[in-house]
Amino acid sequence: MAGHQASSGGTRYIFVSLGLASCRCCPLSSNVGSLYMFAEAAKTFLEFLKLAPRYVIALGVMAAVILFASEDFLKFIGVFEFAQDNRSMLGLTLVVTVSLFAVSLFADGISLIKGSWQTRGFYLRVTERLNCLTEDEKQILRFYIAKQTRANVLRYDDGVVQGLVSDGIIYQSASLGNMLEGFAHNISDFAWDYLNVHPHLLQGTTNTYRTDKRESYW
Repeated sequence: MAGHQASSGGTRYIFVSLGLASCRCCPLSSNVGSLYMFAEAAKTFLEFLKLAPRYVIALGVMAAVILFASEDFLKFIGVFEFAQDNRSMLGLTLVVTVSLFAVSLFADGISLIKGSWQTRGFYLRVTERLNCLTEDEKQILRFYIAKQTRANVLRYDDGVVQGLVSDGIIYQSASLGNMLEGFAHNISDFAWDYLNVHPHLLQGTTNTYRTDKRESYW
């Protein structure tokens, strides 16, 4: 930092020049290129993880064959030099594919157990629900059993109907209909089988059934 003095009359002025420290700049393009390559590699790896297990198995089998096959066989198929030059890559491929396949089997097992518990819980809830039906609900369900049909036409805006739908006992099976008569609603398979085995659950204060479909006189 250098200082210079200058005088003007009785006043003294001091001028100070600021020196800039030398700096070293890195090319921005190299950093951007590295980030882009890393992003592409991560994207490729994620896409690889989405492969079906059969493709992962095929890749692992290919790596295992090239790694452990005899020299004569590798020369016969023309990959002996490739196997010698890329043994570390082939070994890594085998380890990764085996690990991914093991994780896939574990995840499938967990999903199977979870699905089984969810299905069992659903059946228990429906069973409990069918054992405490109101008279209005019984009238709707009587139609299915009395007519021995799985379909009924019910109004979509009816609270009793929506209650049975939300409990998984019946479900809307068609999108064509109208607000006057309603839409087609089918009884679920489990509720159908259970009520046919236990028809006494539909006994109540009345002996009528309900359908919102209007009779046609033509």
